[in-house]
Amino acid sequence: MGDSELLPPGVIVVTGASRGLGRGLVEHLLGLGRPVIAVARRFPEDDGAAAPDPTRLIQVEADLSSTDGIEAALAAIRAGLGSRPLAALVNGAGRITPIGPLAGHSSDDLLAAFTLAAVAPARLSTALADRLVPGGRVLNLSTRSAHATFPGLSLYCLSKHALRSVTRSLQLELPATVGVADLIPGEVDTAMQADLRAPDPADFPLASFFRANEVNLIPTDVAVAFLAWVLLATPLDSFRREQPWYVYDPADQPQWLPEGVAFTYSEP
Repeated sequence: MGDSELLPPGVIVVTGASRGLGRGLVEHLLGLGRPVIAVARRFPEDDGAAAPDPTRLIQVEADLSSTDGIEAALAAIRAGLGSRPLAALVNGAGRITPIGPLAGHSSDDLLAAFTLAAVAPARLSTALADRLVPGGRVLNLSTRSAHATFPGLSLYCLSKHALRSVTRSLQLELPATVGVADLIPGEVDTAMQADLRAPDPADFPLASFFRANEVNLIPTDVAVAFLAWVLLATPLDSFRREQPWYVYDPADQPQWLPEGVAFTYSEP
C-alpha cells in the first residue's frame, strides 16, 4: 500500500471489470498490491494467466443485469472473501446499448437496464455492507446522463438517474463508518464511446456529436488515475460528499494528475 493511501487494508471488489475503466482500475490496484475480486459477465479466456494467485485476484463471472446473476455474484464474492476484510466496493458495471427512442425498448430491455445500473449496485452494497471495514467505501461510477436526459439515450439516462438515487439512499442509510460516493469519469476512450459513434446519425442524431468529440476523449489511464485517487487517497469525510466527483473539476486535477501530465480534454 502506498504512503498516500487512506483506504484501509482489505480486498477491493470491482464490477464491470472485463474492459474499459473497470479493467484498468483492477490492473492499477493489482500494481499497488491490493487484492481484488473482479466481477464481469465474461472475461477473456487468457485474463487469469498473468495473475493466478487467488490471494491477489479472483474473477467472478456473473450477469448483473439479472437478479439471479446478482445473487450468484454475491455468493461468489462472499466465498472469495473468506475471512479477509472488505475495503471497498466499486460498482462499475454498465452498458450504453441498446440505443434508440424509449418507445423502441421492450419491458425486458427496461428491466435489464435498471437491474444492471441500479438494482445490482443497491443489492451488492447493502448485502456486503456488514463486511466493509470501518472506513471502507462504496464508489458508484456515474455519468452526466444521471443528471440530464438525451434523445436516443433515454434507457441509459433513466437507469443512471436511478443509480444517482441509489447513491443518495446509501449515503443516508449505511453506517457512518462507511463512505459512499459517486464519480463521473467523463468522456473516456472506451468501447462504450465506440458504441455511441457507431449508429447512423439518421437513426441516432447524437452519433454526429460523439464522432466530433472523439478528439476530446480522455485516455483510460488518465481516468483510472482520477478514479484511484478518489477511492484510495481522499479523506473519508471528503470522499462521501453529496455531489459526484467530476473528472473535469479543475480544483481537484492538481491532486490526482500524474506528474508531467496536463489535463487537456475539453468538457463536452
